[in-house]
Amino acid sequence: MAWGKKQSGGGGGVAWLALIVAILALILAWSAYRRTGGDLDSLVQDVSEDAGRRVRGAAEEGTDAVGRQAELAEARARLLGHRAEVEADRNLQKVREDVAEIREDLELSYRNAGEGAKARWRNVDAELERLEARLREGSARAVDSLDAAVEKIQGEEEQ
Repeated sequence: MAWGKKQSGGGGGVAWLALIVAILALILAWSAYRRTGGDLDSLVQDVSEDAGRRVRGAAEEGTDAVGRQAELAEARARLLGHRAEVEADRNLQKVREDVAEIREDLELSYRNAGEGAKARWRNVDAELERLEARLREGSARAVDSLDAAVEKIQGEEEQ
C-alpha cells in the first residue's frame, strides 16, 4: 500500500476481530492473575525487583571479570618470576608449591564465572597442572610448560 492512497481491499474486519480477541485474552489473563491473589502493585514490584536483580548481577559479573583479570595478571607475573629458577633447575619444590597456589587462587576467582569463562579457565588450569607435574618430575621440559602456561594466561587476559 503506497502512502497517500486509500485502502481499496478488505482486511479491516479481520484486523478488528484480531484486536477484539487480543483484548479478550488480556482480560482473561488479568482476571486469572487477580484470582491467584495478584494485583497491579505486586506485579509492578515483582517486575522492578527482577530488573534490580538483573542489574546487580550484571554489575557483579563486571566486577568479577575485573577481579579475574587482576588474578590472571598476578599469576602471569608470579610464573614469569620463577622462570629463571626453572631454567636453572633450582627450588623446583618451591615453584611447584607456588603453581599449586596459583591454581587454587584462579579456581576461586573463576568459581562464579559464566560457562564460557570456566571453559577457558579449564584450559589454563590444565596447562598449569602439566607444569606442576613436570616440576614434580624435574623434567627438562618444565621451562616449555611454564612458557606455555604463561601464553595461555596471557591469551585469557586478552579475552
